[in-house]
Amino acid sequence: MANWRKTSMPNVWVAHQARCPAFDDEDARCRCTPSWRGRRWNQAKRDSEWQKPVTKDRSEVLSWLAAGKKGAEHVRERASAGRTFESIGDEWIAGVAAGRIGRRKGRGKPYTSSTVRDYERSYRNFLRPEFGPMPADDIGEVEWQMWVDYLSREGLSRSRITTHVAVASAIYAWAIVPSRQLATQNPLRLVELPPNDEKPRLRVAFAPEAEQLLEALSPKDAVPYAIAFYAGLRRAEIDRLEWPEVLDGKRVGSRLLVTRAKSEAGRERRPPIAEPLRGILLEAWLRQGQPLTGAVLETSVMSGKLAARATAAWTAADLQRITLHECRHTYASLLMAAGYTLKELMEFMGHADLQMVNRYVKLLPQPGEEDLSQRLSDYLRRAAEARP
Repeated sequence: MANWRKTSMPNVWVAHQARCPAFDDEDARCRCTPSWRGRRWNQAKRDSEWQKPVTKDRSEVLSWLAAGKKGAEHVRERASAGRTFESIGDEWIAGVAAGRIGRRKGRGKPYTSSTVRDYERSYRNFLRPEFGPMPADDIGEVEWQMWVDYLSREGLSRSRITTHVAVASAIYAWAIVPSRQLATQNPLRLVELPPNDEKPRLRVAFAPEAEQLLEALSPKDAVPYAIAFYAGLRRAEIDRLEWPEVLDGKRVGSRLLVTRAKSEAGRERRPPIAEPLRGILLEAWLRQGQPLTGAVLETSVMSGKLAARATAAWTAADLQRITLHECRHTYASLLMAAGYTLKELMEFMGHADLQMVNRYVKLLPQPGEEDLSQRLSDYLRRAAEARP
C-alpha cells in the first residue's frame, strides 16, 4: 500500500517504494524512483480532486497544478454557464408558487395567487419553450431584445410582453444574488418594450348588445361572460366562484358572494344578480344536476381557449368581440345607467376607495338623455308617488 505524504511544495504528494529508506523516514535519503501526485480545488464540482493517473515525473504534477490555477476562472465561467435558463427558472417558479420566493429579488412579500398564475403561464408557455435549454448567461441583451421585437411584430399586446419580460427579469434578479450566483448578470435591464401607444380599453356593450353577445355563445361559454357583464367579477374571481356563493338554499339567490378576490376591499362583497344573469346561472345549475358544492364554471377562463371560441362565434354572428375585462366595464356602465350611487358602484366593483371609482367612471360612456332635467324630474315624480 502506498505511503502518501505531503511535501514541502504545496499540493504535491509523494510515495516512496517499500524498500526505500524514505518509505518510513521522511528525513532519510531517497533510494528509489518515487510516485507523485497533486491535489487541487475543482471549481466546477466545488470539491478537491486528486491528479489521475499517478506519475513518476514530479514536473507533470507541477504542470497539472499550474493548469488548474490558470484555468480556474474559465472553469468558474463554464460552471455558471452550465446552469440553463430552464433549470434556474424551474427552481424560481416552484419557489414562487410555494411562497418561499417573494418580490424584490426573492426577499419581499410573496406574490398574490393571481400573479403566480399569470407568471406560471408566462414562464411555461413562452419563456421556457423559447430559452429553456440555453445557458442563462449565454442569453444576452441582444437575444432578449430580438425576442421582444418579434413578439411585438406578431401582434402581442404591450401588457403581455411586459409580463413576460417581468418574469424573466425576476428570475435573473433572484439568480444573481451573491449568495446564489446562478447567473452573473440580468440582461433584461436595458431591453426596450414596445411603445405605450395602445388605446385605453373603453369598449362597453350596453344592454341590447350584451344580450346579443351572450346569445351567440354556447351555454357553457356564456356563463363566465354573463357573470362579468351582470356582476362585474374579475377573471380570477369568476374562475373561483362556487355554487354556495350563488345559491340561496336550493335556488339561485338575488346576490352573489365574492369570498376570494384580488384585494381586501373586493372580498365578501355581494353584487346583485340581475335577471338575465339569474336565468343563465339557473340553466347552468340545472345542466350540472343541481349541485350544492363545486365550481360554477364548466369551462376554463384562465387560458386563451375561451376567448378564441367566443371570438369565432361573434365573428360568425357579425358582432364586435369583447374581453372579460371590458365586460366588467360594461357592468359599471350599466350600474351608472341604472342610477346606482358611486358608493354602491365602489362596493359592487370591489374598489378600495371612491377616488379609484371616480377615475374609472371618467372612462365610461355616460347614459344618453336629451333633456338633462328629465333625470331630476323622474326622481321627484317617484318621490311624490311614494308619499303616503
